[in-house]
Amino acid sequence: MQKIGIFGGTFDPIHDGHLALARCMRDQLQLNEVRLIPTGLPPHRPISPVSPAQRLAWVKAAIAGEAGLLADDREVRRAGFCYTVDTLREIQAENPQALLVWLIGADSWQHLPTWHAWRELLDLGHLLIAARPEFDIDVENSRLSPDLAEEFASRHVIANTETLSRGKISLLSSPLMAISSTQVRDLLSRGEDVSALTPVFDLLDQSGLYR
Repeated sequence: MQKIGIFGGTFDPIHDGHLALARCMRDQLQLNEVRLIPTGLPPHRPISPVSPAQRLAWVKAAIAGEAGLLADDREVRRAGFCYTVDTLREIQAENPQALLVWLIGADSWQHLPTWHAWRELLDLGHLLIAARPEFDIDVENSRLSPDLAEEFASRHVIANTETLSRGKISLLSSPLMAISSTQVRDLLSRGEDVSALTPVFDLLDQSGLYR
């Protein structure tokens, strides 16, 4: 069975933490490919002053030459709000025999019930939850809604190549890198060096978009 990793986000801008997660998904779970999908118009975030097309271009530059990492432009091309459920439906329709393995951060996981058609989302592929330094993945955490805690308890499996299955949830054993797009933007706004944080630092600097 083909296994397709789905990694969506604003990538505003893309940085080494994003790449570490994509490589971790690809290598640990032996995925055929991981698609990085910059969002066009996200329903849960303020509109970025940087265009979707520009963020997509940076993603393409960051993963150039990386085996198994692909940039997907479907949300950049989509009119209106970009909902993850629509993206997963589209990719599944295009690849009916494939298993979709999609990734969200621990912060997004806590707010999943606010997402459009969130229960259907859980049935469209295998969900991976990635830890972040400032968010502890704790399914018993009081910040989780009872519905979300119940879904985790009934669907959770340890992530490995044998347990990947539609409708399951796993925690991704990934490196915790204290890098965020907010941090990169803040440094760029002050004219500081971000070469240690992103492979496209020269393109970001040349654009002048975060100054």
